[in-house]
Amino acid sequence: MFPDTVILAGGLGKRLKSITGDTQKVLVKIGDQPFLEILIDYIASQGGRRFILCVGHGSDEVEAHFKDKYHDREIIFSREESPLGTGGAIKQGSQHVKTDQFLAMNGDCFCVIDYNRLIAFHQQQKSKATLGVTLMPDARDYGTIEIAANGTIQAFKEKQSMISQAFINTGTYCFDRNVFSLVETPSKFSIEYDFFPHLVGKGFYAFEVENRFIDIGTPERYSWAKEHLKALKGQK
Repeated sequence: MFPDTVILAGGLGKRLKSITGDTQKVLVKIGDQPFLEILIDYIASQGGRRFILCVGHGSDEVEAHFKDKYHDREIIFSREESPLGTGGAIKQGSQHVKTDQFLAMNGDCFCVIDYNRLIAFHQQQKSKATLGVTLMPDARDYGTIEIAANGTIQAFKEKQSMISQAFINTGTYCFDRNVFSLVETPSKFSIEYDFFPHLVGKGFYAFEVENRFIDIGTPERYSWAKEHLKALKGQK
């Protein structure tokens, strides 16, 4: 069974305001289709049928768009009453998960990835958490990840102006359903900064993705995403 998928869909998207205006960032159009819809369709093409959308800012708009959108898949909304951070939102959303593992990801990122291979890797390693990573030729604008020879994650590093090639986070994760029992967390926390570093040494693995991930966090990246996703959609 393909695991449930938890997607962050409530960010403020401040850097993309010149493009989105008052529209929730994940609903920004790529051609004639909202970005989040493209992501959900891609996961569904590999077997995904149950999606939990973590909504906050712009929740009414996201819920209105997806409430009755599909007949072949289930959409559940996990609404923040106040901002919970990326970790708090995923943790709250995970309460709706029914499968032993679940995928989690950012709703403003798209990565060409074989989710079934990621899930199989997670299960084979008996991992508690598996992070999709990609090797970035120029990683100066990103926090980077150190990985041991056996695939376990060793450390997270802040942005470094002198660094060149390094592994970075794609924003795609596979978790055991009880992963949040491994680390004590407050109700509001960052998955990247407050949770992941504390998972090191607790069955935390990296799964390498060869393709560059696409995010729409800035006008420049959105413009790049439009061209590359258009080409991807044309291949279907």
